[in-house]
Amino acid sequence: MEMSAHPVPVTILTGFLGSGKTTLLNRILHADHGLRTAVLVNDFGAINIDAQLVVGLEGDTIALANGCICCTIRDDLLRAALQLLDRPVPPEYLIIEASGVSDPWAVADTFLMPELRPYFRLDSVITVVDADYVRQQPDYEALIVEQISAADIVVLNKVDLVTPDQLVSIEEWVRRIVPQARILPATYGDVPLSLVLDVGRFQQRAALHFVAVTNQSEEHDPAADDHSEHHHHDHGAEFATWHYVCDRPFTLNAFRRTILNLPPAIFRAKGVVYLVEVPQRRAVLQVVGTRVHVTVSEPWGDQSPQTQMVFIGVPGAMDETALRAAFDQCLHQPDQPVMEAIAASQAWQRPVGS
Repeated sequence: MEMSAHPVPVTILTGFLGSGKTTLLNRILHADHGLRTAVLVNDFGAINIDAQLVVGLEGDTIALANGCICCTIRDDLLRAALQLLDRPVPPEYLIIEASGVSDPWAVADTFLMPELRPYFRLDSVITVVDADYVRQQPDYEALIVEQISAADIVVLNKVDLVTPDQLVSIEEWVRRIVPQARILPATYGDVPLSLVLDVGRFQQRAALHFVAVTNQSEEHDPAADDHSEHHHHDHGAEFATWHYVCDRPFTLNAFRRTILNLPPAIFRAKGVVYLVEVPQRRAVLQVVGTRVHVTVSEPWGDQSPQTQMVFIGVPGAMDETALRAAFDQCLHQPDQPVMEAIAASQAWQRPVGS
């Protein structure tokens, strides 16, 4: 690999499940910001990119009309990043969307290695926070605090769902965790991109963090070893996932009843849904805590209609047999009349983050 004349700036985009990372990422991908951007997305989620932006599919890489590309990380993050530099037209900017249960410090440490300095420059860590839901996850508060503590920029998302007093309280809480971060209140991830792209905020902190880790390693401090293990803990083991896939359509009313009565052990769900009332279009499901939204979205196009949903919750607390039976009961029976659902679902038509 040839040495890059200018190291590619890297932004790590992190945040807990359902905070709105994908919404912000889609804004970046849609924008005419003049940067040839590559995006690496891990396996925990997928990006819903508007069909008109997609130019071509190449393995796990989606090429976009504005010159950006999006890749899915299957194995090694570093290998995937270096492969991007070998493309005929390498990216000018790299965004890594970490999963909602990942530790951004571990990703940052990868790009702080001296061997990578000629190729990559860690530009910033952006943590997206759900202002309405962030303090309602006591079992995962340590992980959320860890994600916020890595941030140079905190996008305080969904501020329209909290009162002014609640917003002040959340901002003060974030400020106690990471006093030096820039806090950007937002609705639907709508922030000025000039404040989040190529800002160089991580450089001084990155150098200090690397020196601290190096010194701890040289001194073989047992406390430092514990700290390292903490920052590289596999938080994914703390969560359980369950998938539901079916080629038959749901009826809206039955699906509504089921999705509004999910067990408390499930705190995140997303997917595309095939409804008999609107068979020509995808319905997009978003569940964050007690908030449930379904939006009728783009046509299926050449893709065969199919419901694909993923549910994330507490390990051992999701009864997969009962869940499957509940959703199977929502399937449309051929002898049932098809009801018009658009008017009945107006309350569900609000676009949501992911």
